[in-house]
Amino acid sequence: MDRSVVSRRRAHGMPASLGRPAFTLIELLVVVAVITVLIGILLPALGAARQQARAAVCLSDLRVLGQGLAIYTPEYRDVLPPGRLPKIDNCNAYADINGGRKYRPTFTAMMSTSVGAPPFDDPQPCKNTTDKWGEPGDMQDYSYDVYVCPGVGEWRDERNGSYGYNYQFIGNSRLSNGDDPQSYKNWPLKLTQIRQAARTVAAGDCMGTAASTPPAERHEYVGNGRDDMQLGNEGFNLDPPRVDALDGEMADFDGSPQSRSAADPRHRGNANILFVDGHVVAMTLEQLGYRFEPDGSIGFDGENVLWSTDGRDIAWTPDFRPGED
Repeated sequence: MDRSVVSRRRAHGMPASLGRPAFTLIELLVVVAVITVLIGILLPALGAARQQARAAVCLSDLRVLGQGLAIYTPEYRDVLPPGRLPKIDNCNAYADINGGRKYRPTFTAMMSTSVGAPPFDDPQPCKNTTDKWGEPGDMQDYSYDVYVCPGVGEWRDERNGSYGYNYQFIGNSRLSNGDDPQSYKNWPLKLTQIRQAARTVAAGDCMGTAASTPPAERHEYVGNGRDDMQLGNEGFNLDPPRVDALDGEMADFDGSPQSRSAADPRHRGNANILFVDGHVVAMTLEQLGYRFEPDGSIGFDGENVLWSTDGRDIAWTPDFRPGED
């Protein structure tokens, strides 16, 4: 810089070298506004990416359960697992699962030895016993994540679970006669009795009995809860689209009013579904055969082609026999 210029600046009290000029207030506000806009654009994209990642993990977990099903059936003379063993007394029925003896295990716990992961760190053999976390023997929380959909990671209660089973058609082990502990309604069922394994739902994302309630009126999930309007209630029971409300079966079959469960489109409008042959696919409720009431609740008059084991569009009743024409 010319010495005369430096001298003039010093004479007027100015620094000899100005360096880089500072941001003005307006420029800072513009930068902040741009950053805010970018965050507003990126956050939904990041949220969608997280949802997509959870859906992918859920699909992977259901494939693992499908592999467990494929191992389980030949080990048990081709018999599919029950939806849940029936209640006979406070310590029956029970089964030996991965980790120990368990009171009334659901289909996931029944398959746990084949899956290769213990569902509970401290399985309980009776209803009136509690595990080390204080959970009762019939409503324990899953300890291993493969049994819990990551889209609803807090749904860990075995009764109010995130994955439901097509129990009506492939494993209804409820008793038709309380005095006969083997009067199962539709179990045991053999894999060879299912004519269309690739087109028969085995299990999948389930919203529980809240399906009978309009979406705006559904209650939030509560572990160990028994509210029919609550998301996840009786979630281990996955009712098909067509339900005979008079002579058939549903998750809360003895309630008043009766409350049905349904698949849960928790993954951006899709439910992840495991079929009996082991393949897993994301499907809308309409694709699965469900029909909606005007208030948004799930109706009783859907289509059971993908549920009935042989492609028939029928509701399950005590007269149902798999594979009959």
